[in-house]
Amino acid sequence: MLANHYEWVWGSSPPPLARHSEVKHALLRGYLVEYFSTLVSSPHQDRIQLTIVDGFCGGGRYTTQSGAAAPGSPIVILQAIREAQLRIEIEQRRRKPIVFDVELICIDESPSAIDHLRHVLIEQGYENQLSGGSIRLLQGDFVVHCESAVAEARRRSPRAGRAVFILDQYGYDSVPLAAIQTIFSLHRAEVILTFAVDALINFLSEKNLSDFQRKTGIQAPITARELDEMKKTPGWRLYLQSGLYQGITRESGAEYFTPFFIRSERGHGDFWLVHLSRHWKARDVMTTTHWKHHNHFIHYGDAGLDMFATGYAARIDDADRPQRAFEFDDVAKTRSIDSMLAQIPRAIATYPAGVRFQDFFESRVNLTPATRQMISLTVLQLASLGELEVIREDGKISTARSAINGEHVLRLPKQRTFSFPGTSPGITSSS
Repeated sequence: MLANHYEWVWGSSPPPLARHSEVKHALLRGYLVEYFSTLVSSPHQDRIQLTIVDGFCGGGRYTTQSGAAAPGSPIVILQAIREAQLRIEIEQRRRKPIVFDVELICIDESPSAIDHLRHVLIEQGYENQLSGGSIRLLQGDFVVHCESAVAEARRRSPRAGRAVFILDQYGYDSVPLAAIQTIFSLHRAEVILTFAVDALINFLSEKNLSDFQRKTGIQAPITARELDEMKKTPGWRLYLQSGLYQGITRESGAEYFTPFFIRSERGHGDFWLVHLSRHWKARDVMTTTHWKHHNHFIHYGDAGLDMFATGYAARIDDADRPQRAFEFDDVAKTRSIDSMLAQIPRAIATYPAGVRFQDFFESRVNLTPATRQMISLTVLQLASLGELEVIREDGKISTARSAINGEHVLRLPKQRTFSFPGTSPGITSSS
């Protein structure tokens, strides 16, 4: 089991910031800025209300490899709030500022981390928020405080239950499934969970597996007694990781989810960063953020609509061969669109009467690294090639080439155009 290697003592140099933690903070900042932008859709909206829970908050400051100070996750969150406010006011040309009614709850089991964070917050000018209660510091185990944090989010937002839980556990067994299920009793909850999946698999033993299942409530697809025999079979990592991922997502209470790797420079290997939510838009914002930070996020498997169809794509396939890396760069984007150009018509063929674009998107959103915009642009490209028809609400074929909405119906044309190797394009076939 990994142990928390960070220690904070006020007056001493903060702990070093690991590269994978720096990447997580950059993604968190980017995601929250985009997330706030989706919450403020109208320039006439004057307030948004949200609870953010940082379940493993740390001491608020690190030291980079160059010796400079770097913000911890609570400061990153507060900076993202301010950045989002300024961005919204500029983009919407507001006459009056938008009020962000955000309560930040910071939890850590280390008393010295909480003490250090308090000093950092005061030093950074957040003393009024601390005394006023919009920033709350709680010392103790996250699981102990989880239920009260959920109750606070519900009290502040009884109808929407809007809350983001950032659960950056260092290992893999500090966030039991029951706590995640409690969080998703909130209607608009989200969880950003890190999970040291390689560490779990690399050091897996009969005892470790039993302890993991007991502490988390996440059931592996094998029993502890079957482990030794399973390790002798090809693809055992793929089978085990797929089962773990399906166990987390299936039992979490979330409808939408993404699993991506954060590359770790050293230590026990890559980390999962799993985003769980109850709304497709939140999932799409997270996927969009992954593409923006493509230098540090990776997955393994084929591009297109069905990358996550088996629940999880490990770096080792069922023949113990390394899979091709999907790196969220321009090459990956081209591969995704090329794959979807072939996959989408085949998928639409299963709907003889056609299907609303929104229904089609939501039925596949958990299986693909593509964003809604990428899928939309691919659909429009297929329509321009005569491979699909996009039907407007009035029943007429849309000629739009730049936008598609959720109510548009996708269907195959009666005459489809196929291109075969060695032939000229434009051969038609009745379907």
